[in-house]
Amino acid sequence: MAETATKISPLSQSSTSSDKNDNPLDAIKGRRSEELIIGLCGTVGSGVRNLKKLLEGKLIDSGYVVEHIRLSELISQHYNGPEDLTNKRGYERYNTLQNAGDQLRLDHRTSILAELAVRRITVLRQKNFGDDDSDEVVKVTKKAAYIIDQLKHPDEINLLREIYRNNFYLLGLLRTEFDRRESLKGEQMSDAEAGLLIDRDRKSEPHGQQVGKSLHKADYFIRNADSNQDMGESITRFIKLIHGTNHITPTKDEVGIYSAFSASLKSACLSRQVGAAIADKDGDIVSTGCNDVPKFGGGLYNAESKDDNRCFNHRGYCHNDWHKDALRVEIEDILNAHNVMNYTEVAHKIIKESKAKSLIEYSRAIHAEMDAIMALARSSNSSTLGKTLYCTTYPCHVCARHIVAAGIERVVYIEPYEKSLATQLHSDAISNHDSTSSANKVLMENFEGVSPIRYPKFFGYNQQRKNGAGDVINYFTQDSGHVDFQQLDGYSDYELKTVEKVNQVLPDFQ
Repeated sequence: MAETATKISPLSQSSTSSDKNDNPLDAIKGRRSEELIIGLCGTVGSGVRNLKKLLEGKLIDSGYVVEHIRLSELISQHYNGPEDLTNKRGYERYNTLQNAGDQLRLDHRTSILAELAVRRITVLRQKNFGDDDSDEVVKVTKKAAYIIDQLKHPDEINLLREIYRNNFYLLGLLRTEFDRRESLKGEQMSDAEAGLLIDRDRKSEPHGQQVGKSLHKADYFIRNADSNQDMGESITRFIKLIHGTNHITPTKDEVGIYSAFSASLKSACLSRQVGAAIADKDGDIVSTGCNDVPKFGGGLYNAESKDDNRCFNHRGYCHNDWHKDALRVEIEDILNAHNVMNYTEVAHKIIKESKAKSLIEYSRAIHAEMDAIMALARSSNSSTLGKTLYCTTYPCHVCARHIVAAGIERVVYIEPYEKSLATQLHSDAISNHDSTSSANKVLMENFEGVSPIRYPKFFGYNQQRKNGAGDVINYFTQDSGHVDFQQLDGYSDYELKTVEKVNQVLPDFQ
């Protein structure tokens, strides 16, 4: 059993020493939290239950006191609808819980389930480490972990990340649609029922489940290939990375995705920032690209361009949106000419509910994938044949045809892109990761590993790697703190503590 986490006093009471040599930095470092709040996110049938079980065991082995918070239980406790949530199985259970969760979000807020989880965490912390006779906020410095199983909406993730900051980690579980269907059918439901759950789980109403928009927000991605050993190894690596142990370095895919993410930050596109990177078989990056406006002579406008004609400077609006609005006006005029009642409202509905809303062809920006390909084309040192392209977002169908024509063999991406018709238009040349046959096709694959958001902290030089004699220093999770740590208190508390210390040696005479 791990050592019980202990309550500590507020910062104002944490040190009664009047030693003038006391360093406020040491006092502040002693206020680093060792709690983990780990949210699990995966599409229905992806195997989150098994992920939770393996994660819980690995955390206990690493010295953590672990608590499990099931959002399905919180839904059942607070649902006031007509259906009975108990004793249901298979499709009925999933569908009823989805209905209940959607109703709670509709009745309250889209973050309500995360709010319930936060309340549960405070109750568990008080129960495990607090004083029954005190109303004082409990703060602990020992290792405690809270697994939230599972998050389905971006607003739930946003709230937890805002509250717990660096202490919050989202684990994204990836699995092929074929395997998810087979798993759900193993729970006594038909293929049609499994398909309904998968579609609804990915994207529902604004207050419903939005796993498609939630999953790509993960700090660490794990692929479920029906192997407990592989999943267990991924979880172990994740925990070691949190604590900076075992001298772990990034994989080729992690390097590639981080390079693509870094390239995306150059973009000034008014719609979104997308980055791409092309790597050879050794994992060396040979070109990068981002989505922005091309300039004469090759390449894109950038911060050093003398005449910067990117959209924010050129005319001050998104040209794609402008032309889509012009299309709406044309439709209004046609409807009006044919004496259609409420023609303005009808035109808005046509744009909103048809493929017109997904038009991307009027943008001035070249896409990140195209920029990376063209950057390589401008150099005679290499080619695109047989390369891997990393992209922060799944390629659109326009980029997809260029990727195929360029001879790229593999694409790795993080964020989905619902507007893309890549596989519908090029099923003969493109295969998603969950396709049963990918021979002689470009493989589109979900990214697995460390998110670019955590990359610098996980792989940075966080602590000494050798001693004075040059010998390697090894660290162990039981004895190590978080490399991306979060403080227990706010900066104003640390200001007061620092002022208190400096006043002991240099009183304020103002």
